[in-house]
Amino acid sequence: MQLFGEDWAQAYCRKLNASEAYRKAASTWEGSLALAVRPDPKAGFPKGAAVVLDLWHGTCRGVKVVEGEAEADFVIEADLATWQEVLEGRLEPLSALMRGLLELKKGTIAALAPYAQAAQELVKVAREVA
Repeated sequence: MQLFGEDWAQAYCRKLNASEAYRKAASTWEGSLALAVRPDPKAGFPKGAAVVLDLWHGTCRGVKVVEGEAEADFVIEADLATWQEVLEGRLEPLSALMRGLLELKKGTIAALAPYAQAAQELVKVAREVA
């Protein structure tokens, strides 16, 4: 299953919906989140790609994979190697954001702060898929 591919994205959405911990942590989250990978022709992403999640009160109402720029309320972008480190548990997302390895391309840290626990659960579930 290719990371950031259609099968991975669909499996991620299903696992989010099956996660009681995510449902509780994200009960007030409304909006979309894109996990974007920078262009990397060698890895199969010549224009970059993103998994755009439609998140609503602890459920994933849908997901789509887009090539190039993603449109979402929050867009978090990194190169493929950084995403792999995050999803393998070798790099914590908050630390990566602070160090500039993960970049918040759209949205603000202040707007994300109330959802810190939900974000942690998003990563935990993604690690189960990757």
